[in-house]
Amino acid sequence: MFTAYVRKPGPNFSQALSEHPGKNDIDLAVAMHQHLHYVEALKEVGGKVEYLPPQDPLPDATFVEDTAVILEDKILLCPMKETSRQEEVQSVATVLKKHNNCVTLESPATLDGGDVMNTPDTIFVGLSKRSNLSAVEALSTLTSKNVVPVTVSKGLHLKSATTFLGNNLLIIDPSRIDSSILKHFDWIEVTENESYVANCLALGDVVLMPAGFPRVSEKIRAYGMKIIELEMSEFEKADGGVTCLSLILLDKSDKAP
Repeated sequence: MFTAYVRKPGPNFSQALSEHPGKNDIDLAVAMHQHLHYVEALKEVGGKVEYLPPQDPLPDATFVEDTAVILEDKILLCPMKETSRQEEVQSVATVLKKHNNCVTLESPATLDGGDVMNTPDTIFVGLSKRSNLSAVEALSTLTSKNVVPVTVSKGLHLKSATTFLGNNLLIIDPSRIDSSILKHFDWIEVTENESYVANCLALGDVVLMPAGFPRVSEKIRAYGMKIIELEMSEFEKADGGVTCLSLILLDKSDKAP
């Protein structure tokens, strides 16, 4: 199946970079409880969960997705724009290099993993506050897939606005990105009030999604997928979503998304 790398929220999690209005009300104890349920969900789907070493001084270190991009035959270590997060990458690299060759991008490229949406034929990369066109151009030399930039007009990352659920299906808030490049997909479209649920994690026929969006969960089930709903309030306050909390490495016998 897959191995999911995760890291528990550290003691400084409440200081995570965030533009969310509730950022000053992050409750670490609640976040720890929610993270535990997230890990349990990964195991329920059949994943092997490995905890990355703690990085207690680094507030955002629980958002491990941003540190690396898993490609067909290598792992890209992300050149993160935010200075306070750059130290996270090396700690993750120490573990990932045991699995595959790790590569980096040269300046001026900046990239967060949350801006990278991998689909069977194409990798879409958000042009956001954190990721730039230089990263898109450099990434295109590292993969046989097409690499296509998508302008992010609102929100932190591309995957804050859309995620790939498999079988040509996206969940998407088209008001936050230039969605014209994604018209060939089937859409589960969410409203502005539902925008947080646009970030889901599809693992086979199971979708991990934030709790509290019954209209959207019903639509996902209509496509024949199963749902695991997760309380994500404290991570939402820190500008994080469901995919942000893990790095997924498929077993070599499985095909990449």
